[in-house]
Amino acid sequence: MAIFRGVIRSDVLDMDTPLQVIVPFDHFDHAAHTCLGHYDKTLVLLHGLRQNGEAWARMSGVERYARDYGYCVVMPDAQRSFYTDMAQGMRFFTYLNEELPWALEKVFRLPMDRLYVGGLSMGGQGAIKCALTYPRRYAGALCLSSGFGMLHYPEQVIAGAFYSREELQGVIGPDLKASPQDDPLALAEQAAGEARKPRIYLACGTEDYLYAANTRMRDHLQALGYDLQYEEWPGIHNWEFWDAGLRRGMAWLAG
Repeated sequence: MAIFRGVIRSDVLDMDTPLQVIVPFDHFDHAAHTCLGHYDKTLVLLHGLRQNGEAWARMSGVERYARDYGYCVVMPDAQRSFYTDMAQGMRFFTYLNEELPWALEKVFRLPMDRLYVGGLSMGGQGAIKCALTYPRRYAGALCLSSGFGMLHYPEQVIAGAFYSREELQGVIGPDLKASPQDDPLALAEQAAGEARKPRIYLACGTEDYLYAANTRMRDHLQALGYDLQYEEWPGIHNWEFWDAGLRRGMAWLAG
């Protein structure tokens, strides 16, 4: 197992930004100058609103699951951007989808033929947004307890103390009107006609406050004919649920 924790320079963000990379391998063949192992997939994991890119490594068994199911895992940082190109801030969505994949292939030499994206809560919304905006790039998405479409309900987001009004205006603009690009239902309709659509794993706890948003997304994807695996079990918005969902989702997508 190789684990990189450091920073890379992003031209899109115009700064150094944290990145963690997990590469499972058995050993290094010095004669062939290559790593030997069974990994053939890459999973980009996105963090939640009140976390950062270190959360998955600290709080879940992602290293074990990467080894067991043959993934390289990449954990970037996107602050509290909700994975948007912020109205008054940095272009995290562009960074994730145009710059980071190039770095993963050219710098880290990770396998890109089977590229997946996943996340929890805010990161689950970010994952489905990435996969459905670029359906030919991503083979699948793994979404846990996802905040699907939350930006289209700004007053509820502010009332729930997820953002102050001023901070949310920095994300989506002074008029608090989210972009259609942040509506996962609309993105699913746009990508439904693609010859290659991403496989999608959704999971949400039955006691999670985002349960209704997740079942609505499930029904919409099923109606559009996506290759979808939806699972629910008793659980709330916490790491006990997300760790179990990560393992189950990585196993399903690997299949």
